[in-house]
Amino acid sequence: MKIAYPHLLNFFKEKPSLEELSDKLLQLGHEHEIEGDIIDLEITPNRGDCLSLKGIARDLNYFYKAELDRDTYEGDIPKLDFSFQNKAKDLCPNISFVEIEIDGSISGYKPYLENYFKDLKINKNNFFTDVSNYLAYETGQPTHCYDASKINDTLVLEKRNKKEKFKTLLGSEIELEGDNLVFTIGGVAVDLAGTMGDESTACNNKTTKVLVECAYFKPEEILGKARQYNLTSEAAYKFERGVDYLAQESVLRRFLAIVSDHTKIKSLSMHSEQNKTDLQQINFDSNKLNSILGTNINEKDQLKYLESLGFKNCKSMMVPSHRSDLEHTNDLAEEVARMVGYDNIAAESLALGIKVKSMEQSLEEKCKNLFVSHGFFEVINMPFTTEESESSISVDNSIDKQRAKLRTNLINSLKNNLAYNQNRQKDSIKFFEIADIYTKASQEKRMAALVNGRSNKNFKEFNAQLDYAYLKGLLNTIAYELLGEGLTYSHDSCDEYEFFEHITFKGKDIGGIGKLNNNLVDSKSKTPVFAFEISLDGLNLSEKKIEKTSDFPAIFRDISMSIDNPEVLKELSDKLTESVKKMSLIKESFIFDYFENKKLNIMKVGYRFKFQTEDKSLTDKEVDGLMKVLTDKALSINGVNIEGL
Repeated sequence: MKIAYPHLLNFFKEKPSLEELSDKLLQLGHEHEIEGDIIDLEITPNRGDCLSLKGIARDLNYFYKAELDRDTYEGDIPKLDFSFQNKAKDLCPNISFVEIEIDGSISGYKPYLENYFKDLKINKNNFFTDVSNYLAYETGQPTHCYDASKINDTLVLEKRNKKEKFKTLLGSEIELEGDNLVFTIGGVAVDLAGTMGDESTACNNKTTKVLVECAYFKPEEILGKARQYNLTSEAAYKFERGVDYLAQESVLRRFLAIVSDHTKIKSLSMHSEQNKTDLQQINFDSNKLNSILGTNINEKDQLKYLESLGFKNCKSMMVPSHRSDLEHTNDLAEEVARMVGYDNIAAESLALGIKVKSMEQSLEEKCKNLFVSHGFFEVINMPFTTEESESSISVDNSIDKQRAKLRTNLINSLKNNLAYNQNRQKDSIKFFEIADIYTKASQEKRMAALVNGRSNKNFKEFNAQLDYAYLKGLLNTIAYELLGEGLTYSHDSCDEYEFFEHITFKGKDIGGIGKLNNNLVDSKSKTPVFAFEISLDGLNLSEKKIEKTSDFPAIFRDISMSIDNPEVLKELSDKLTESVKKMSLIKESFIFDYFENKKLNIMKVGYRFKFQTEDKSLTDKEVDGLMKVLTDKALSINGVNIEGL
């Protein structure tokens, strides 16, 4: 959010320098950059109250004695006689309208309004829309202006599921689908609530009579709508983070004052509905607050800090209506800490026993080293996500309401990393992540990896693709080198994968590996993506064993099979795995090739077997005998064919 330093200065009795103001903003947790007189603030998702001049001034009130009240229209306002139905009071409990008719043209803007457009380099639109935009900048409360002459029927606010075309006031046409909260006239949507109005009821330079709507919407209802329809909406940005649910009438009175500063008001009237009026209360205990912070701040000073932010102390602390993110004593402690400044809280020495670091690496560290040695990059993702399942844990009072669930897998995070890099023309991607996942049943350490694109950027491997065999071979290497024993794979179906195999270790199911469905990756690239995810819980580094390397050569044999029915793939895998376990001469077996064309109903699978012994060179006759057993097993399954036999 960008604000101009001179505009903010108008709110203070004391006039701090830009440098001093910057230091205080950083102390309060508002990171920012400064270019000239413009302060570009990074406001955290839970601080929607600071998305305005008034909000920032209020946060700085303790230091510079802010004058937060602006001129408003103080006279009595007649009741607006118009037809409005609020069919979504649970989603929009508080809403107000004011109808204004002006008499006379607008010759020019007053300095405070003109400077808003000039200093921030914002284009003007029309008078009423310009006032609405400035008001959102000043107060943080969006308003929406309808040309009153274009409202010829009952205005209805409702949530409905209907596919319909919607032409925004910016001229772009979108198609509403799914559940949407909308304002309608005669059954036709004229405003995507909290996001953007339509072109048919928009104001223009000839508008002299306007209906101004000012509302509080539940943030969860507006969340993600602008993104869903690819709209740029400052109003949605504010509503998503929460606005003051009691400010609607006062904001409209401020709107009237600005209009009267520029022209004569011929007539005005107001309609207001308020169903949400109760203020949040938090038990206040100065001793508990000090114990949370590790401080010794007296109660009088604590109350000064909190009252400067708009809190009122009765039997308990009354939370102001602009701070819907506060619920606990810990929240009050954080507010006091911001006022004091974390850097100003005295540090206390903490005596800890010295622990000598072991030189031995854990399984997790060894896995990381092995991945890096194979050219992988480690990614670290936040544990919060938008994906939801029956086992998901919801986070109360989350900083970002869009990511209010704890993730239940790592692959979804890796898919987002992949899409980000693919959309930036990265054509060789190898990622891994080792982290905890959380479900209602447990917490679990997982390891996941994903590959896509070219094998490498040299002339030998440039045209070769990272494939299933590569990733599976790497996973087998991890198992043999670090766990001391191979993994067992069994084919199965999975919604997220075109081809999928369960992975078991010592009889325990630990995860899966396969080729991801293309539609799961939000990217224009359609090159195959291969991934695995396994649980590390219960897996331990194997004891170091000295294994004799055979001096005799190995013999490799492949079987390439075509399959008429994909459902027999698991039966094929099970039968071959069972046979291989009985053959001591087979040291390794794996799927090295897989191809499927669903349109032509063609599926091919290639298996590779490694034969070797430590005491002699094997003959073709010995290997042929074992291969015959394997091919007979495969051919005993209906729908499996081996070319050449």
